[in-house]
Amino acid sequence: MANLTLPFIATWLVTLAGGLVVLGALGALTNDSEISPLFAPYRLAWTGWSLEVVALLVALYALAIGPFRNWRATILFFYASVTGFLIPLTNDIFVAKGKLPGSNGSDARANAAGAGLILVFIGNYVQAILAALHDTDEPKAQTAQVAGDKDLA
Repeated sequence: MANLTLPFIATWLVTLAGGLVVLGALGALTNDSEISPLFAPYRLAWTGWSLEVVALLVALYALAIGPFRNWRATILFFYASVTGFLIPLTNDIFVAKGKLPGSNGSDARANAAGAGLILVFIGNYVQAILAALHDTDEPKAQTAQVAGDKDLA
């Protein structure tokens, strides 16, 4: 398997860029929202954002420091769980648009948040696929030459 580190890093950076767009849009919406306590979908969005930050940090650690094979399942789990938050949240944002608390009747903040979310979950999918394809150099099961290459385990 080819070295997938550079595509993984590029995808990680695209995901981070989308996350920063989401952070700005969500911060603006939350700051201008006059609903107290915080509007429930925004609480969900901040929870999803927190999970995304953890997933990005775990992926960065796996690339930079740790042996990647030990982190593959963790990365896949984090991205799967975060994406579960992001898809319905993106739908809600695009449906509500200018009616969202804090949008001040404009669709621009909702469009920015939605575009950032789309970048993030596409980046999550690509990173999960790259993590699954990454060559880990794990020991392979031995096969018996006399048994027609059947697995000995």
